[in-house]
Amino acid sequence: MLTRRQFLKIGAQFSAVAGAALIVPQISLAERIGGGRPEHSLMNRPFIAPLPVPRVLEPVGQDATTDYYEMTMRAARKAIVAGTQTPIWGFEGEFPGPTIVARSGRQVVVRQTNALDVPVTVHLHGGVVPTESDGMPTDQILPGMTREYVYPNQQPASTLWYHDHAMDETGLHCYMGLCGFYLIQDDVEDALPLPKGAYDIPLAITDRTFYADGSFDYPAIDGDTLLYGAMGDTILVNGARQPRLAVANRKYRFRLLNASNARPYELALSTGTPMTQIGSDGGLLPAPVERDTIRIDAAERVEVVIDFSAYAVGTRVVLNNLLGVGGLSQIMCFDVVREEADDSSVPSQLRTIERLDPASAVQERNFEFGFDGANGLWTINGMAYDHHRIDATPLHGTTEIWRISNGAPHHPGSNTGLFDPGKDHSHPFHLHGVFFQVLDRNGEPPPAWEQGWKDTVSVGSQEAVRILVRFDGYAGTYMFHCHKLEHEDRGMMGHFQVVTDEGDHEPHH
Repeated sequence: MLTRRQFLKIGAQFSAVAGAALIVPQISLAERIGGGRPEHSLMNRPFIAPLPVPRVLEPVGQDATTDYYEMTMRAARKAIVAGTQTPIWGFEGEFPGPTIVARSGRQVVVRQTNALDVPVTVHLHGGVVPTESDGMPTDQILPGMTREYVYPNQQPASTLWYHDHAMDETGLHCYMGLCGFYLIQDDVEDALPLPKGAYDIPLAITDRTFYADGSFDYPAIDGDTLLYGAMGDTILVNGARQPRLAVANRKYRFRLLNASNARPYELALSTGTPMTQIGSDGGLLPAPVERDTIRIDAAERVEVVIDFSAYAVGTRVVLNNLLGVGGLSQIMCFDVVREEADDSSVPSQLRTIERLDPASAVQERNFEFGFDGANGLWTINGMAYDHHRIDATPLHGTTEIWRISNGAPHHPGSNTGLFDPGKDHSHPFHLHGVFFQVLDRNGEPPPAWEQGWKDTVSVGSQEAVRILVRFDGYAGTYMFHCHKLEHEDRGMMGHFQVVTDEGDHEPHH
């Protein structure tokens, strides 16, 4: 049997004529693992399953500086669709995997064992880590092997996540369930009166399509999947279909993660009341922002506080997706079931954030996202990914301006007629190993909710986003790419190498 990578190289035939059909033989995950052909995804009624909260993983050892963890990536089965068991690949056999709760300034070492029959790698998304622990696509853990990852956690409190990043297979592996939360805490956040403990809940939003036997239907890389990424017809939160959370009439903090392969969401409460955004990828914002709707693209994190105190016991509040129709229009529900005292609050100031000065930038680089229709490849500056190529060499400790432009749906020199104007053409741009600040979008300053630290930014159709990046993490080679996983698997990745005159690989503080 061909691997998916071999199949794509042999079978992908793309017309260079604008508007022509993309012709690729169909192959699916269900056919690879023994499922049947689907007629449609099985749909339960929404708001039946209780919201599962991923368990917190306990360390297997500790010393004065470090917490030690062990995980095994393995196949398992999970009850998602009523009456069936869904085969998954999960960290510790769980989807999502268990949550690691780390402390800023205290090192974590994770020993990952691969009990699957495919090579994998593990990337801590948002982690400022040495390059050998970054989880590059070619730094693979072969079946039966183990690799140790070292995470220094020299960064503020934030909601990070870990996921597979295997070469050409990231989309498939993440679709099968290889992801989990990694939460960093610190003294600054602890001192704030935000909701804590049982009232601080991570929510990983994903979309999947199912076969009749309950197995995931990961789509063939045909025209639509190549252009727009894998899009499922069923919404899951923490691995449960459109779940229900029973809440008290008080404030809750939710850590929202878009862990979907490609689908963006526009979140809004059914009551029309705003949510209070307090954080983004890199942790707390300088101040809270009231938002009626919140767009979250693939791999982005948004932290919000929702106050249920205005609702009477018995009220149902639905978290809607304004970009979805039918079963894709509702994410989950909150049922107010009890009254409870609440001593939490959202202060008017959250965290002091240093503003990077664009005048300090030593260089401006341009990265244009495009599509090579003749070869079925996504490109950056006209080039598909080459793991031997270095695309930028910033000097450690310096600041640069990176301009990311997205000409979709009219990519110069490509099959412009292939792009459907009614579909999403955003590229969520992700930078490994460092955080950045959004400087402007099409020349306009960013909104308040984009004025914190980011590691992923959505670049919409016909947009150019400029970001300020200070390369003060570690020296070495890291990646940047589109986080629509089928785009990165089909070439939309690059490398940058942080260089230093001193040859120093220690973090810059």
